Amino acid sequence: MRITAGKFRGLPLKAPKTQQIRPMMDKVRKSLFDSLGDKVVGARVLDLFCGTGALGLEALSRGATEVVFVDRSPEALALVRENLKKARVTEGVKLLKRRLPGGLEGLAGPFDLIFITPPYGKGLAEETLLPAAALLAPEGLVVVEIGPGETLPSGTSSLTRVKKKRYGQTELHFYRRK
Repeated sequence: MRITAGKFRGLPLKAPKTQQIRPMMDKVRKSLFDSLGDKVVGARVLDLFCGTGALGLEALSRGATEVVFVDRSPEALALVRENLKKARVTEGVKLLKRRLPGGLEGLAGPFDLIFITPPYGKGLAEETLLPAAALLAPEGLVVVEIGPGETLPSGTSSLTRVKKKRYGQTELHFYRRK
């Protein structure tokens, strides 16, 4: 697992020791960020179910100015800390131990990019989508990862899906404000 582009390109990231944390594959992450292009530069990013922190670190590597990492797992947050240390990142980051989606209450938005990458098969992607929308900047984007057998709506009361990409059994859904 490595950062795919930007100032940390090639940086190896510490991987989880258990199956409880499922990092996004490098090729999927690279494709995601390549499709985001300049939207990352100067962005304020919210990385929900952050796991190893690979998405947030990739965003920082490509020019994001701030990333808030959120996970309920002490192991995940320890991995994020280690990976931030490897990248020598000390500013523009915040780590929060919260259970999602309820842990979004009281979080200060808006965010330009919100990544939702929960464990597969628990319904957390859809549960987190609507509360996360309240934290989205007017021109922001929410990207949600789901696995086999899961579905997401084409929109909500405040969001509309603008793109859907499939990589093997992994799907990425992109939402904007209506």
